[in-house]
Amino acid sequence: MAGNQNSGGMRPTASQNNPANISATGGNGQSGKGTQAAKYIPGLPYGQGQATMQQQMSAPMAGSPAPQALELPSITPFSTPTERPNEPLTAGMDFGAGPGSEILSLPKERSLSEILSSMISIDPTGDVEELYNYVLSRGL
Repeated sequence: MAGNQNSGGMRPTASQNNPANISATGGNGQSGKGTQAAKYIPGLPYGQGQATMQQQMSAPMAGSPAPQALELPSITPFSTPTERPNEPLTAGMDFGAGPGSEILSLPKERSLSEILSSMISIDPTGDVEELYNYVLSRGL
């Protein structure tokens, strides 16, 4: 047996032992075909697993889309002259020259009872309504 040959075994530096070495496509899409592999689903009633596999193979699922490069705007240097020379520095603030915060289209502040009231209709448990009544009794 030749010396210094790797005969298998645990190598901590191997790529499969690196927890950060995870495919963003989950192992699919590496073939370049752009489709996901068919997967057997265990635990289905008798015969349904095979039928599901055949259905997946007859109409392959789309793979993960290729990541697109982001086109970010260029960075404006701090020393660049203003693009709005006629707008006061305090525009959008509730003090100083120019329009106040109403031009910012910020959401209006809502009380806790208003927020809970809007959630009652979508809560199947009824817990939100109980919480709403409690909050309302406290004036919140």
